[in-house]
Amino acid sequence: MLSKNQLKLLHSLRLGKFREQHQLFIVEGIKMVDELIMSDFQVHTIYGLGDWYSSRSQKLTERKIDFHEISEDELHKASSLVTPNAVLAVAAIPDASLPTKGKTGDLVILLDQIQDPGNLGTIIRTADWFGVRYIICSPGTVDSYNPKVVQATMGSIFRVKVIYHELQDFIDTIAGTHQVAGAFLDGEDIRSALIALPAAVIIGNESKGISKEIDRLVQQRVRIPSFSVTAESLNASVAAGILCWEYRRRG
Repeated sequence: MLSKNQLKLLHSLRLGKFREQHQLFIVEGIKMVDELIMSDFQVHTIYGLGDWYSSRSQKLTERKIDFHEISEDELHKASSLVTPNAVLAVAAIPDASLPTKGKTGDLVILLDQIQDPGNLGTIIRTADWFGVRYIICSPGTVDSYNPKVVQATMGSIFRVKVIYHELQDFIDTIAGTHQVAGAFLDGEDIRSALIALPAAVIIGNESKGISKEIDRLVQQRVRIPSFSVTAESLNASVAAGILCWEYRRRG
């Protein structure tokens, strides 16, 4: 049975101030929770249906994970999803320290004030696909442990390290090792631009693009060409995918 205090905690973790206070976040659904269990994230508690638990009890015992069986009705009360899927978990937010020099990897994504949870979640998933180990976010970027972001990552949140840090300071740490590139509407066509790895690729805010403070640090201004006469811009997560592909293709 789900107690009032447990339900209160689960509901509170939908809000960033309580995630920060408790250093916990919510993971929902069978696939996502299975990914969590297989990761090195610390699992606080899992709440789920008995059928879900029966096929995973050995794994949970091995990892010493606290499990509480709940009913369908309790799952609906606890979940933030329109259609809850058998289980939800509370996990600890991991340490978010910057990578040491030389440990960043040959391709890193920098996000400048990305606001949409779906965009951030999709960018994290895209980074995982292209073997990007770190995403560095400006402090004003949406919280990566927002439930909508976590769901949109489809499990990639457990493999890609997302760190919030002043982008200017981070760029200073990779000076001389990574080409710093930014996506601009007036940049050089990515198809002919002289791009190379290692690289740090900056994706700007959905409506304002890359801020002036970060713009001046960009070494390579690139543009994804448009084949439309009416579309004004490209979705941030789609742009991230195209740029990652182009760097991997030529790297």
